Amino acid sequence: MSKKKGRVLYVDDEEINLINFRETLRDDFEIFIACSGHEALALLEREGEMALVVTDQRMPRMSGIELLAMVRELYPDTIRMIISAYTEIHELIEAINKVEVYRYFVKPWQEDQLRLSIGNAVGSYNLGQEIKDFVDEGRRHMAERQRNFEENVTIQLKAGNKQKQPKP
Repeated sequence: MSKKKGRVLYVDDEEINLINFRETLRDDFEIFIACSGHEALALLEREGEMALVVTDQRMPRMSGIELLAMVRELYPDTIRMIISAYTEIHELIEAINKVEVYRYFVKPWQEDQLRLSIGNAVGSYNLGQEIKDFVDEGRRHMAERQRNFEENVTIQLKAGNKQKQPKP
C-alpha cells in the first residue's frame, strides 16, 4: 500500500524560489505553487484544503501574514509556515500571534531542515485529520446508540401502557 503524499502549497513572488522549492520537495510531497496571495487563494478554491501552506512574507499586494490569516479562516486545520529573507521582530510576533505559524524560516533555507519541518507539519496535519475522523465516527456511533435507546424505551413504554390499560 502506497502512502498518500501530503499536499503542500508554496507561495512566493520570486519564480526561482518557487522552482527551487518544488524541485527540492516534489519527490516527498504533492507540491502546488502560486506567485501571489490572490493566486494562492484561487488555487485553494479550485484544489481544496492543503495539509500545509508555506509563504514568503514580503510580497506585493498581500503579505504572507495577510494570506495566512485568510487561509486560517477558510481552512483552520491547514498548517501554516512563513519563509522570509527578512526577519523583523514585529512580523515574527504577528505571525505567531495572528496566524499561529508552525514555523518561521529565514531564506536561504537549509534543505534538510526545510524537508524535516515540512514532513513534521504534514504529519501533524495528517494526525489531526485522523483524530477528527475518529471523533466524528465516535459521534456518529453515539448518535446511533442514542436513537436505538430511545426507540427501545418508546417500545417498552408502549408495551407497558398496553398492559396497564383496564380491560372492558
